[in-house]
Amino acid sequence: MKLSTLVKVVNQFKNLSDKILPYTFQDFLSRKLGKGTYLSQVEFHLVDHCNLNCAHCNHFTPLADENFCKIDDIISDFKKLKTIFDNIGKIFILGGEPLLHPELLNILEPLRTIYPKSEIIIITNGILLDKQNENFFKMLKKYNIAISMTHYPIKVDYEGWIKKLDEMGIKAYYFSLDRNKMRKQNLNLEGKSDKNKAFSMCIEKRCHFIRDGKLYICTPIPNICFLNKYFNVNFEVTKNDYIDLNKIKSASKINSMFKKPVNFCKYCNDKEIEFDTYKISKKEINEWVKS
Repeated sequence: MKLSTLVKVVNQFKNLSDKILPYTFQDFLSRKLGKGTYLSQVEFHLVDHCNLNCAHCNHFTPLADENFCKIDDIISDFKKLKTIFDNIGKIFILGGEPLLHPELLNILEPLRTIYPKSEIIIITNGILLDKQNENFFKMLKKYNIAISMTHYPIKVDYEGWIKKLDEMGIKAYYFSLDRNKMRKQNLNLEGKSDKNKAFSMCIEKRCHFIRDGKLYICTPIPNICFLNKYFNVNFEVTKNDYIDLNKIKSASKINSMFKKPVNFCKYCNDKEIEFDTYKISKKEINEWVKS
């Protein structure tokens, strides 16, 4: 049998087993075969606000009130996640700007204890790095926490920081090299998008987000509340748009659900992706919503 034929047969069997085997049994097999239950990545807000106000921000942070998320609540969410997923590939600590949180260091040890094998990464714009004390960098090294910087067109020596962090033994790299342009969200208030097409085009569907005991397929859904409140609109989030970690305990079921569009996809862009030059937000609705 040709290798390509064998791969095709294996994939067909896997697709069939995903449909006919109970999700709990799929989890059981994964653990028995030594693979464990796995989620590719998850992210969370340490703060909702930011020290930059970028137009088109997909976290809607220019519209958010100042809010420092509670460390205990975040730890509780990850403990729930651990009962479902043995391992997570990447855990992103972000916001807003996570370095704004005065208790940021208090999240590092618990996260590393819960997920010892995961790559844990702080996503920052870099503005506050030179405000951090020696203990901050010691803790990053101790708990193997990476720093990933988004390269905005602002006065931050990104190259210098990557070199400096590397010399400290801290993994550092760019999260995004080109923020001279920003992707437009182009949401539609009427919910008239083709959900399947919007889902197939989506570059955020693997950016799973955890908050308040709920796991979301992407970043905009849990954070749309900031846009709703600021502009007094109603992009509705339904029970179809998230997974309640108190109710759904199967990793296989969750991964299966994340392969399909959710109800919120009806609001998302299903046309050609558009970009805009980087600019400071004027907090106008057309920065996120297609007129």
